[in-house]
Amino acid sequence: MTADEDFRLRHAAQERLIDYWWDVDANDAREATDFYTADCVYDMCGHRMEGPAAVGHYYGYRASRGERLVRHVLTNLRAKVQAPGQVAVQGVLTVYAADGAPVLPSAPPILVADNHATFVREADGAWRMRRHDIVALFRGGVAVLVPPPNA
Repeated sequence: MTADEDFRLRHAAQERLIDYWWDVDANDAREATDFYTADCVYDMCGHRMEGPAAVGHYYGYRASRGERLVRHVLTNLRAKVQAPGQVAVQGVLTVYAADGAPVLPSAPPILVADNHATFVREADGAWRMRRHDIVALFRGGVAVLVPPPNA
C-alpha cells in the first residue's frame, strides 16, 4: 500500500467517526444506525449493545426522554490501517451534556474517555463501525445516559 493510499483510508475512517458524533449531537442520532455494521458491538462505558437495532433502541430511548443538550468533543485522533478495508481509529472523547434546551449553564465535562472504533468498508463503499468502545477515564456532574434495560 502506498503512503497516499494509507492516508486516504485513515482519513476516511477518521471523518466517518467525526460525522457520527455530529449526527449524535446535531441530528439527534437520526442516522446513527447507518454508522454500524449488521454484526456490530458497541460497548459504551460497560454497557454492551449488539447490532444496529440495539444502538437504535438506545438513541430512541434517549430522544424519548425530552430535550438533552450534548456535545461529544473528539480530540487526539489516531488511525491505523489494519487491512485494505479495515481501519482502527482512537481518540479522546470529552462529553458535555445536560437535560434541557440551550442555553444551559456551563459546567465541566461529564465524561472524558478513550474512544476506540474499528471501521470496515462495506460492499456499498461506506465505512461502518464493527466495534465501538467508549472507555471512561473521568466522570462527574450529570450522569452519563446509559442504554435502558433490554437494549
